[in-house]
Amino acid sequence: MSAGGTESLEDITVASKNQHNSDSTPHTTQPNPKSRKDLWTLIKESKDHDKKNSEGNATLETTIYVVGSKGSGKSSMILGFLDRDETPSPSVALEYTFGRRTRGVNSTKDVVHIWELAGGIYLSDLLEIPITESNIHVSTFLIVLDLSNPSTILDTLEPLLDKIKTKVNKVLDGLEQRGSKRPKVLRNAATKRYGVDHPDIDLVTLSPVPITIIGSKYDEMQSMESEMRKMLCKMLRYMAHINGASLIFVSQKDDTLASRSRHMMSYHGFKSNAPKSMVMDHNKPILIMAGQDTFCGIGLPPSEISKNTIGQRTFIPLEKWKSDYIVYFPKPKVQVVQDRIDLSKFPEHAIDVVRVQKDEELERLRRANDRKMKDKDTLGDMASLTLAGSGKEQKKKGKSYSRANASLMSVA
Repeated sequence: MSAGGTESLEDITVASKNQHNSDSTPHTTQPNPKSRKDLWTLIKESKDHDKKNSEGNATLETTIYVVGSKGSGKSSMILGFLDRDETPSPSVALEYTFGRRTRGVNSTKDVVHIWELAGGIYLSDLLEIPITESNIHVSTFLIVLDLSNPSTILDTLEPLLDKIKTKVNKVLDGLEQRGSKRPKVLRNAATKRYGVDHPDIDLVTLSPVPITIIGSKYDEMQSMESEMRKMLCKMLRYMAHINGASLIFVSQKDDTLASRSRHMMSYHGFKSNAPKSMVMDHNKPILIMAGQDTFCGIGLPPSEISKNTIGQRTFIPLEKWKSDYIVYFPKPKVQVVQDRIDLSKFPEHAIDVVRVQKDEELERLRRANDRKMKDKDTLGDMASLTLAGSGKEQKKKGKSYSRANASLMSVA
């Protein structure tokens, strides 16, 4: 140990002499003491590096809600995204599936939960179930609309937007009351998507969670007249922009357009790159991400264009847009009747037992009422017969009395 220590001291002495000689050389720079790192700095950097690696390798878990018009191709869109070569079956109520992706050299498995709401707007209350405080910060909503049936689009889009906003704000308000910072982070992210310098930032209602309006069956929309197609595009652009949503047109019959929906679901579900292209021409399939559009770019509704618009603001209230839209696409006279749901597909033993009991009670009550009605009818018939019989007797008595009087009168 001592020999080793002596040798170390000699080495240090030699190093010190070399350092002294090097200092005498005019072109040699001295080491900067500030560049030296102490033990605590090295530990902190090591922990930061480990944390960064662990975050990069952490499992990503997101949730996508697919809602919209009945028969708009929601199930086909989901199956295409999941790479499932299946024939879609009619959806019932609220259905769940999931997708998984392996990422990175560590084979990290990311998961996206997918909820599909069937029945258009009639079952929208079911969205109360899966939207929770634990997943609101990783949630995305896709509203799928049938472009081949434009007269019913607003009747589907408006209620769904209201339902989504109401539920999201309710969840965020609950988080804020408990001091959570997530609501503020989500709202700041929504503002960032538009940009604080956006000309319409004070006119739109930003959504704390991403919303994408998807117009399906674009291939059937191409047969529309140019002015009708233009009105439909402007209306949907307005609805998307004022609600802080993205807007894309897709078609399952076109590979390029079908890939759009897959790309959008991958963007929201697995945080892949956002679509880079932008299409605003109403003669082409629209693709506008949230924050890319403006009221000036959308223009005015037809009834306002014909007026003197010099100096007029480009923002027009929703009701004016809707009144013009209905002129082009009148609402159908026959309203859609709510579909009945086959509850036998969702058995609940306790509820089913009570339901059977109540059905039996209802049947007994119905039979008792039927018997009462029959008894009442029988008594009524008997009473009418009795009254009819007494009337005939009185009539007969009156006739005989009259003949007797007549005979007496003739005798007299």
